[in-house]
Amino acid sequence: MIDGWNTVSSTVQYTGVRVVVRRDSVRRTDQSLGTYEYTQSVDGVRVVALDDRGRIALVEENVYVCGHRLLMCPGGGCEPHEEPLTAARRELVEEAGIRAAEVELLTTMWRMPTGARTREHLYLARSLSIGLHQRDASEADMELRWVALQEAVAMYGDSRITEARTLASVLLTAQRTTA
Repeated sequence: MIDGWNTVSSTVQYTGVRVVVRRDSVRRTDQSLGTYEYTQSVDGVRVVALDDRGRIALVEENVYVCGHRLLMCPGGGCEPHEEPLTAARRELVEEAGIRAAEVELLTTMWRMPTGARTREHLYLARSLSIGLHQRDASEADMELRWVALQEAVAMYGDSRITEARTLASVLLTAQRTTA
């Protein structure tokens, strides 16, 4: 908790398969009271798979919650007690059929700090070998696309890529590989 803040009460409003909704009452440093409603869920991962030709793997799929077909870096949620690096490697194989000899952490960030107590772990994967994907039924409509890294950076300007974790991953990869 933040120094000087105290949790007065914390209640679970809803428990789902992968998410918990909480309502906390707090006393802030200045002694004012506040209420915060937020979700808790497993940490997530996104992986930029960069090949030796300077292209990255993107998956395109229908995303029910936002009602659009999105282009994203492979990724998803960590299983309970699964390390983020293990989840990143698993998601890369499941969604894109890609194995990587080298996987490095780009950064860890908050998914939506004012409304979700969940972190995102962003990775860069290199030295790739391509095989068969292992998608589940919810990913049946997913398509793998290879895009030049610099083209992927440009795809934010014209809204072809709109998912925030992919944006951060691609920009960090572009910064790291051109520095």
